[in-house]
Amino acid sequence: MSRIHFDKRRDFLKGAACMAASGAASTFVPQLSMMGTALAGTAPTGYKALVCIYLSGGNDSWNLLIPGDNSTNIPVAGRSPLSGYSPTPFGWYVTSRGGLFQGTADRLGIDRPGAIDQGNTFMPPALGILGNQYGLNPAVPELQTLFNQGKLTFVANVGPLVEPLRRQGFNSLRRPPQLYSHNDQTSLWMIGGGNNSSDPSGWGGRMAGELLNLPPANGLAPCISISGQTRFLVGEYPNGQNLFPYRMSTSATSPSVTLNNYSGATNAGDKRREVLQGLLNETYPQAFTGAYKDVLSRSLSLASTVNQAITGLTTGTTYAAFNTAVAAIPNSGLGQQLRQVARMIAVSRLSGGAIAANRQVFYVSTGGYDTHGGQIPNARPANGVWNGHQGLLQQVSQAMLRFNEALEILNNVAGYSGVKNEVVTFTMSEFSRTINSNGNGTDHAWGAVQMVMAAPSSQGGPLLGNQIYGRYPLQLLNRSFTGAPDALGECFNRGEFLPTTSVDQMSATLARWMGVSPADLPLLFPNISSFTNGAHPNASVMAYNTQTVPFLVV
Repeated sequence: MSRIHFDKRRDFLKGAACMAASGAASTFVPQLSMMGTALAGTAPTGYKALVCIYLSGGNDSWNLLIPGDNSTNIPVAGRSPLSGYSPTPFGWYVTSRGGLFQGTADRLGIDRPGAIDQGNTFMPPALGILGNQYGLNPAVPELQTLFNQGKLTFVANVGPLVEPLRRQGFNSLRRPPQLYSHNDQTSLWMIGGGNNSSDPSGWGGRMAGELLNLPPANGLAPCISISGQTRFLVGEYPNGQNLFPYRMSTSATSPSVTLNNYSGATNAGDKRREVLQGLLNETYPQAFTGAYKDVLSRSLSLASTVNQAITGLTTGTTYAAFNTAVAAIPNSGLGQQLRQVARMIAVSRLSGGAIAANRQVFYVSTGGYDTHGGQIPNARPANGVWNGHQGLLQQVSQAMLRFNEALEILNNVAGYSGVKNEVVTFTMSEFSRTINSNGNGTDHAWGAVQMVMAAPSSQGGPLLGNQIYGRYPLQLLNRSFTGAPDALGECFNRGEFLPTTSVDQMSATLARWMGVSPADLPLLFPNISSFTNGAHPNASVMAYNTQTVPFLVV
């Protein structure tokens, strides 16, 4: 090795070390691994985006969507509802919840929609949907609006499965690993089901790689996280090249992570950038050093492109109404993340723009859902802001409505016609929670209710909304089939429901809408054939014996 080559390599490595010492590496260097080559693959036509909202901790979805039917009698041998209630879906729900909430968390029930408000010591009655056959938590009127407009739907009793299960023979059947474990069940939702919670990739990343075939020419990964690193968006392209999510902050001016302390604020920063640029301008004969230089150069260029595009939304009047709508998304942690998703959709979907993406998968998250305690600290808020689990649901409800409104406003901007029909938003959470109280809250369970939001099919969108898909189970503790399976479901002692729709099926539905063919779904969800085999002994416990759930037009 010649002296000049050695010096150049040494200088470059010194520069990299200085970058680490300056604090840049901790936020920027992890982005380098996701930078692909400049080769462009054959991308799908048009634009589509998925937005995943992860509710971390295990959302008590039985406190979100409750049964309101108080007329259909379902007698159960040897069991009686609470005094004053009938053996109806609502009566069994109140019984299993310990009664209507009256100031202490040993009773978690909410009165049925249409009932007379019993006063401040009680929760307000649920918000009615589907003719009051079901009700929504009183803290989420925005979700009621979306549902009634056909822009929202619910998927009931969905969760990780390896094969169809029932309580009879449960211990002899294949089950997901580490049931009720936050880490394992989170992994299975992000992986897309199955029985291997250690798979390092997620179905969002695998799907994006499969659809795009090769990295986009501009280097921007099709998977974008506004909530840090996530397994959900890790995948690979068919050529074996890794796909890692591009991580962004919620900043409205410089959300794309770049080098800290390398320009702008101080003369020292400008000098550091000048020295770095000099190193980048050199030619290096060593393969590793040259490759590192190229990746760093492309990363800096991409960060600049993204930041300029985001900043450009505030230039002129073209996006004025859209910016107003984005600002109306609540200033909560989740709301700020969804603001950034809306901006990225605007700059990515624009034909002829600097990004011009075809398929994107976004990830945002919000926490606090592990409500072992403090589930219902107050019956109702004095200032309109709920506490406890109601407060968490309120934040999601308000953010989802305003995010949807921002997309509808963007749809009216020149060049964006149809964008409101090209985005599907959905929730994930590791599990639901027990129906009955532990005295102060609820504990880990299994099957859950998830939400899907999009433009309704009646208006050109993909969502067959204003419906509840899957099988909403009878809210009766320790229920099991006495003979052939029925549509009311099974659960263990505290209401840990055995799912009747698999994570694989819900996820595959979203992947199909994005453009994955039915033949390729098993590549993304290797376990999905377990739920399409009508010959399985427990096939009848499943709500669907198909790859997908019919909540989207695919």
